[in-house]
Amino acid sequence: MEKSFDQAGIKVSGCCRLLSESEMYLWLGHNKPDAIFEMNRVKDDIPILYDLGIPHITWIVDFQGRTENHIKGSDITYFFEPGWDTNYDVGGLQDWLPPGTCTKTFTPCQLIHGVDAEFSFIGHIPKPWSDEELMRKIDSESEATFEALLYSYEKYLQDTKYEIKTHNDLEDIIKNICHKLSINENSLDTDIYYDLMERTKRLNNRVELLNFALKKSDSVAIYGSPNWKEWPAYKKYYKYFIDCSNEMNVIHQTSMINLHDGVSFHFRAIDCMASGGVVFFYDNNVGQNYRGRRELAPVRGLHDFFDHQWHFYTFRENNFDDVYENFIRNNDSQNKAKSEMINIINSHHTWGHRVNKILNDIESL
Repeated sequence: MEKSFDQAGIKVSGCCRLLSESEMYLWLGHNKPDAIFEMNRVKDDIPILYDLGIPHITWIVDFQGRTENHIKGSDITYFFEPGWDTNYDVGGLQDWLPPGTCTKTFTPCQLIHGVDAEFSFIGHIPKPWSDEELMRKIDSESEATFEALLYSYEKYLQDTKYEIKTHNDLEDIIKNICHKLSINENSLDTDIYYDLMERTKRLNNRVELLNFALKKSDSVAIYGSPNWKEWPAYKKYYKYFIDCSNEMNVIHQTSMINLHDGVSFHFRAIDCMASGGVVFFYDNNVGQNYRGRRELAPVRGLHDFFDHQWHFYTFRENNFDDVYENFIRNNDSQNKAKSEMINIINSHHTWGHRVNKILNDIESL
């Protein structure tokens, strides 16, 4: 993204962390920026920006245990997850901003060997819950442990899986469970909310995703944090953490299928597709089956720009085998699908395209 801003004639300075308010004050005095772009932090979290009148742009990629009520103040709010943009209204200009990709880094290359693994996954998994985490007391007044809260929370979500839930809904669910367990809800800190609202989702998604592949093949390669080694079912498939984009580009192409879950239009998905790799996306969003008090807008994602059974493959919990067989049938046409996919990316989904949108939005303020 920084290179794309440079190419657009915009001077960029910054770092890969959030500055404290005192650091921000010094940085502003030295650089005198026209706007500030941050990931996951909103303007309300850095009040000095109000005093100085500098436009603030936030890109919310992770709610980090927060709710809609905490995402306030920024002049422009971009959401990584399109459903957040659909269901939330945080003030100012807001929109969905999917990631772009660098087609100089992620690009088809001449390979010296063929497929290394039938399935690969590049990404993080939380550690399994430790006894210490499960047995921690939530407050001094109750005997209830985090394990009891976790069990009740996950059971409620499973029992109501066809009902739409925003972050505010999840917070209310947690508070209601606390009341039933005689837990003082005011004792819940951000870490507890994060563990329940974010960590559980990521953990369950990854377990489900890898289990689909392992039912089909033992040729599975996992790249990511060493946390994978703490999972008995997956440690033998774990390779290492990839810290080189060029190596990642090769792995995309030497894996017959690249597994993906969560938000469909994700960094790892669009990078893989730019490499010419085949993405299998596990769509466990039950939105099409939602029922309840709210109507759900159609979920946006990769399928708005690419054919989800040709350029990439979407599967659900009940049709993995059917989608896999469709992919095998299409194997002879894979080069044609790859060529179409890369042309779409070059035309609409590079970091240059994302930077142009951001600059146009700033201009509209």
